[in-house]
Amino acid sequence: MLGCAGVETIQRLIAAVWLGSAVFLMLAASAAFRSAPNATAAADVVGALLARWHYIALGAPLILFALELRHARRVALIVLFAALLFAAAQAFVDLRIRAIRRTSLTPISELSREDPVRRRFGMLHGVSMLLLVLQTVAAAAVVASRKEGAPVSEDNTIYKVVVNREEQYSIWPADRENPLGWSEVGKSGTKAECLAYIEEVWTDMRPLSLRRKMEEEARKKGGGTSGGGP
Repeated sequence: MLGCAGVETIQRLIAAVWLGSAVFLMLAASAAFRSAPNATAAADVVGALLARWHYIALGAPLILFALELRHARRVALIVLFAALLFAAAQAFVDLRIRAIRRTSLTPISELSREDPVRRRFGMLHGVSMLLLVLQTVAAAAVVASRKEGAPVSEDNTIYKVVVNREEQYSIWPADRENPLGWSEVGKSGTKAECLAYIEEVWTDMRPLSLRRKMEEEARKKGGGTSGGGP
């Protein structure tokens, strides 16, 4: 199974692909309309890109949302859920745009600006671009949150203090089974509270086996010294 570090790496990779795809789509769409021989050809290119983008736009935040549930960080979950709504809305708008292009006997760019079909098409196109920008912002927020020292929100996880056979202390999520070889000491709370408790009770950092060995050697040395007199 993947450890926490492995899951975090996967989340960062998915978030980076998500953001990179959104930025690429915006740049590619702009380049297509500048370099294509006509607006219809440019729209065909952008439409093909959008058809593939929808898979990423829906899949990436959905996977990240599922992975984020283990942390239960409210702000992160809200951002990802909003991104899912934006992606679903854009996919629906894109279907409406395709339907208008398919049923229009005249290319949209050749219709009068006052034509209701062209006006409806323009409105939907504007909504689609706005939704793309919102998704890009959401993806950027998630990517930024994955950088060290820039969490989406504070850690609200409840931890418990655990100790092993060597009397070494650590913390562990309270809702998870203790790792092998570790047992609870009866203290739980926030990370800060648990770490403060450990700092108070764990005054000797030496493992138990090392302490016993050093004490035994000290007793032997003390015994030899006391018994060596005339």
